[in-house]
Amino acid sequence: PGCTGSVSPLLALHMASIKCRCGAVSVAFACEKPIHQLECCCVDCYSKNVWAYKKASAPLPSGVTGVHGEGKPLDLRYWPNKLAVTGKEKLAFNRLRDDAASISMVTTCCSTLLCVDHPFYQTNAVLTFPEFCPYIGAGELPEISTRAFIKDWPVEKYAELPPKPGFYLTADGPAFEPPGPETEAACAPTFTAFANPHISADAPGETFQELLAAAGGSVESLGLPEGANSNQLKAKAALDCGPPGSLATEAS
Repeated sequence: PGCTGSVSPLLALHMASIKCRCGAVSVAFACEKPIHQLECCCVDCYSKNVWAYKKASAPLPSGVTGVHGEGKPLDLRYWPNKLAVTGKEKLAFNRLRDDAASISMVTTCCSTLLCVDHPFYQTNAVLTFPEFCPYIGAGELPEISTRAFIKDWPVEKYAELPPKPGFYLTADGPAFEPPGPETEAACAPTFTAFANPHISADAPGETFQELLAAAGGSVESLGLPEGANSNQLKAKAALDCGPPGSLATEAS
């Protein structure tokens, strides 16, 4: 089932959803399948999920060591920005640090990270992490064909991963590996996926922004440092220590 047009009561029965670890909060999406997916190498996606698990003293999911750059990059799935939430009184919002662009929706009952908003999504989508908060009713998920923010992953560890088209951001825009038109074409959907809402305005639920406003609009800053593997940090260090180079502008 797609995510366009009005959502009928029959289709509503087939919406995918997630629940927090203790079950007090549930979020139903406006369709059954995500609208986009990526494998992400960035330090911040890793940090916000590990923080949430450690906050709850919960064991990390299988394959996640808690150390960025070990194992495999994270599975990212994006859904339309209409969320039917049960347990809204238990929602809170935070960001990794004062200058972080993304805002996480978490629960006060068990510190589950439910979803994330970022300006890049143009209020048309939210980001979720099925390895940390599994879906209910989504069925088999589409295969992920591309990677994001690949320069955050340690070079020697990245070489051990199965090859996939990937990109990272620089001050001059996205850069692609392996270079060439095939990689650019494979990564292109990421830069257009959030240009429209994918659902009609009368779809059930509330937007991330409406839920944040209803919770009082407060966003806590966790004060966490940017991960040591950050390409952005490495680029800044290069500017401080040597000839000018490209300054990465990855999203936090």
